[in-house]
Amino acid sequence: MRQITIRDVRAEDVPEIKAIIAGVWDWEGMFDGERTLDAALGIYLNQVLFEATFGRAAVVNGKVAGVIFGSVDGVEPKYRTLLEDGTAHALTLLAAPESDRKTILGYFAKIAAIYEELTSGIMDDYDGTLDFLVLAKEAQGLGIGKRLWAALKAYFAENNTKRIYLYSDTECNTGFYESQGFAKRLERKAAFDFDGEVFEADIFLYDIRLD
Repeated sequence: MRQITIRDVRAEDVPEIKAIIAGVWDWEGMFDGERTLDAALGIYLNQVLFEATFGRAAVVNGKVAGVIFGSVDGVEPKYRTLLEDGTAHALTLLAAPESDRKTILGYFAKIAAIYEELTSGIMDDYDGTLDFLVLAKEAQGLGIGKRLWAALKAYFAENNTKRIYLYSDTECNTGFYESQGFAKRLERKAAFDFDGEVFEADIFLYDIRLD
């Protein structure tokens, strides 16, 4: 019998969260070595943890199966104590093969530029963000995403948050967000170079009014 618990994110959850991201995003095997993969995942997750004011993990039979992070304007970030050593990750990348380094840095730089472009001139429209939501492949379809979103939505209500946004793309389950009332506001096309192999995707900005 499945036992599903929704609780606050803890420091010991970080390795499991990184493993979920690697599996869902198919990053495993993309880089030359586990240390490079771990550094790439750590750099990405650190960005989420640095800003988040709310986080919940879904634990299924004792194992983290999904996580959600969000933030409210004007509220102090809560999860910076969970940050991994960014300097160590940077040094790992410096020692990695040039192809891996270019792949990682190019991806992060392009994503950041597109995100900034999507929200340019409209940031004042929002007072909260759904920063990140991911479910392990084996946990999808169990209603866990809805439970995590319900927890974050309740947090937004407690903080009188009126309108929030999130970033998504063609590789994500955008149908889930639409089923929860989010609407696509903007989109941009992007092409990423993964060691000579070009991957194309549409990047989306979704939003929702909560009042």
